[in-house]
Amino acid sequence: MNSPIQSLKLNLLPPEKLYCDFNYWSTLFTQDMQLIWDKAHCVPLKKLPPGVSDMIFPYLLLALSDYKILNKKYLSGIGIDNLLNLWFEKYSLNKKGYFELTHPSR
Repeated sequence: MNSPIQSLKLNLLPPEKLYCDFNYWSTLFTQDMQLIWDKAHCVPLKKLPPGVSDMIFPYLLLALSDYKILNKKYLSGIGIDNLLNLWFEKYSLNKKGYFELTHPSR
């Protein structure tokens, strides 16, 4: 008899890099991307000023959504809101166009 616990293989740890197509999405939003890069590069998301955090939030949601779609086989039943709650404090924005996992040593 197979236990349901044995077949459960979820990894809820965040990936090292969470990609978002900033060039594409920035055409849909009116915020100034240079302001985001200048204020947010390598700053943990939880430490951003509210205005900058508000500008980055849609991109983070889109990146999470893309990640969830690409990994739907493994993340079935896990909502974007849960990923956001689990991962928000673990990322900073990188000027190369992705959210980067912040390491405790930084």
